[in-house]
Amino acid sequence: MAKQKATSSKQKKPLAMVPPTSTEEIEEALENDLTIELISSGDSSILPQLAATRPANQLDTTPLDLDSIIESVAHLIATTPDHYKCIMFTDLVGSTQYKREMGHTKGFMRNRMFCDICEQAVIRNNGTVVKRLGDGVMAVFETAIDAVLAAMLMVSSLENDRKKLKKIVGKMDCRIGITCGYVKEIPGVSKDYIGHAMDKGARIEGIAKTNQVLIDEIVYGLIHTKIRDYSGEILIGPPKNVTLKGVGVSTLYEVSPKDRGLVRSAGYKLRHIFN
Repeated sequence: MAKQKATSSKQKKPLAMVPPTSTEEIEEALENDLTIELISSGDSSILPQLAATRPANQLDTTPLDLDSIIESVAHLIATTPDHYKCIMFTDLVGSTQYKREMGHTKGFMRNRMFCDICEQAVIRNNGTVVKRLGDGVMAVFETAIDAVLAAMLMVSSLENDRKKLKKIVGKMDCRIGITCGYVKEIPGVSKDYIGHAMDKGARIEGIAKTNQVLIDEIVYGLIHTKIRDYSGEILIGPPKNVTLKGVGVSTLYEVSPKDRGLVRSAGYKLRHIFN
């Protein structure tokens, strides 16, 4: 019986108050999802005030005008013409894990450097970066060959300066997916695009291996004659049928600078075995 009382007493023991936590410790805690522990320790006064400040009786309960929103969106979609574009999605491999291990400041620096590299390659090859996705970009091109050349410039730049980049922000690897199709250009403060090609481009990038550039059968059909002009510089791998989630079966090809080799090749794997 005495043992039960001791256990009960131990459970009711109040949490000890700790001295105010420094700014550095607060930032570290927020980065590592320790906010709950800080609040329970009595330091909630030095955390950002995230709770609502308005009394409940001031809650705005007036319904939104959904009819107006529906009409506006429907009109926008109906009056926006289709455009045939080549779509590119890029992604920086391992960005979330890097931020967790190295902190958000270095993680932001690494993401920003990658997006800048992508954007410069896109602009140099007559493309437009529509938006940055945090750890990658979505870009559009008028011609398929320009999109492929931009991708080649990205991967070759990362390859040539791999050691330099590794010293500054760690290993930097990418994935790139390219397709073509009809899309709608949505006007606004920041231009955007919608359409099946957008979804397909994202799916292609998502299944690419590390440092791999994948194009689909549409892009291949548009560049396979033009690529002869670059036969001494660009390799195209054999076709591979894959099922893209929500899209269906597609035939994909790997493209790569010739001096680098295809990611699937033994030579490439041997050169990167210790990187």
